[in-house]
Amino acid sequence: MGSIQAGLVIGHIGQTKYIIQQLREQLGIPDMKVVATGGLARVIDPNKEIFDILDPVLTLKGLKILYQKNK
Repeated sequence: MGSIQAGLVIGHIGQTKYIIQQLREQLGIPDMKVVATGGLARVIDPNKEIFDILDPVLTLKGLKILYQKNK
């Protein structure tokens, strides 16, 4: 099972890099900032080579703001 998991992670990393590259090219924004959320973002990019910002709890921060605004 370890080999399958490794293959899935490596494949996902390749897909992520390709999508970011295509977006930068097609939108004409070569210096576009990329934000990764979720606890597995560090697994995909442990050295911050793909993402500019890693925030594992960004979604929860946003939900907190929405909750506070709608009290």
